[in-house]
Amino acid sequence: MRNTISSFRHSLFTLCSHPVHLRRPRYLRMNVSRSIALAVLLALTTPALASAQPFDIAQGGPAARQISFADVAAAVVQSNFQLRAAALNIAIAQAQLAQAQGGQMPQATLSGSYTRTQEPPPAFLLNPNIYAAGVAISYPLSTGGRVEAQIALAQANLRGAQASFNRTKQQLVHSAEQIYLQGLLASESVAAARRALDAASESLRVARVRFSSGAAAQFDVLQAEVAIANAEQTLVQAQTGVANAAAGLNAAFSLPLDTPLQLTDTLAPRPVEGTLASAVAAALRDRQDLVALQSQIAVAQAGIDLARSGGRPAVFLGAGYEFSNFSGQSPYVFGSWLATLSVTLSVFDGGITQAKVSEAQLQLDQLKIREAQTRQQIELDVRLAWLALQQATGRLTAATKAAEQGRESARLASARYTSGVGTSLELLSAQAALAQAELSLASARYDQNAARIQLILATGSL
Repeated sequence: MRNTISSFRHSLFTLCSHPVHLRRPRYLRMNVSRSIALAVLLALTTPALASAQPFDIAQGGPAARQISFADVAAAVVQSNFQLRAAALNIAIAQAQLAQAQGGQMPQATLSGSYTRTQEPPPAFLLNPNIYAAGVAISYPLSTGGRVEAQIALAQANLRGAQASFNRTKQQLVHSAEQIYLQGLLASESVAAARRALDAASESLRVARVRFSSGAAAQFDVLQAEVAIANAEQTLVQAQTGVANAAAGLNAAFSLPLDTPLQLTDTLAPRPVEGTLASAVAAALRDRQDLVALQSQIAVAQAGIDLARSGGRPAVFLGAGYEFSNFSGQSPYVFGSWLATLSVTLSVFDGGITQAKVSEAQLQLDQLKIREAQTRQQIELDVRLAWLALQQATGRLTAATKAAEQGRESARLASARYTSGVGTSLELLSAQAALAQAELSLASARYDQNAARIQLILATGSL
């Protein structure tokens, strides 16, 4: 990125009467008029370049993996470890539902045995070889609502698992998008710090020239050197932020933490459509944590039905066919059919069934209170996110204006100092104010994007 910006600056400088080449300050040899042109061009052109260029977050060059903001969600869904574990909860719930549904199906069993007794066999046995085999089929005509309640409970659990998975996915995507935005903020901070360092280096060069000619004191040179040291510290901090964002993104994507990434988006503000009322309505409709809680309410209702089934009769129909030699009492094997109709009813269980029903009803009442509380919290989340977005938008407008004013102030201060009218303190103060204004602008752009995705998360549509 730095090479691209430098080459662009060079092409702009060729508009002057003589070409100017950028090198470190102690090697520069430019006259006063060219230094003024340099300061003006640096202040007016490089901010736009910094926001337009994609940022290689790990300086990975051509081998870096390119990631756009729109790619973040897909990358998280495909590879995040935590999301894979959450997906297994859905598979578990599906298996539990299949088990519950199996209770409505006929059950078939095969049995067989062979026993060899002593020889000669006892007097009451005709055959020392005892054979027995059979097949039995049982079908539940009625379980008192137990199987139906188990199926309803399993279905509600499955809906809850799916809702929890979706909410986990939204939160993970939101976290990864935040890290992505932090990477973009770090990149803009690096660019701003480099511009501040370039401006301080140019001020040092001019101060040395003026000191050599006797037009300025050595104090001006020392002040410029301090400004360079401060700019270098800011640059190191910003570069550390780049490394932190790179590691965070790789962790979110379940990639090796040293994988080079190139972020292809910028912190350009993204508008948000709709009203607060529509956002609240969407959240109450789409928030997956509310859907998961409603699934728990359905589970509790099914639990009441399941508890009540303990006091109802269960009716089963059975049929089968058996082969045996009557436990060795016959030298031959005979087959016989059988059919069974069984009815089971618990007459008295010491109040256990009624206590289970009461417990399930209390759990249902508790969940309904939590649902009302969750609805209120969801509306509060949306309102706070909406207000944060409005604040970030207003701050962005102010920061944009402050950065424009800071660039103009730095330009005028540079011209005044170069011409001998202004002071070194005035120039360095203006440059420091510009550097802070540009960092504040980058931060405001980040805040607007972060508030936007926070609002989308609050509405449940991320």
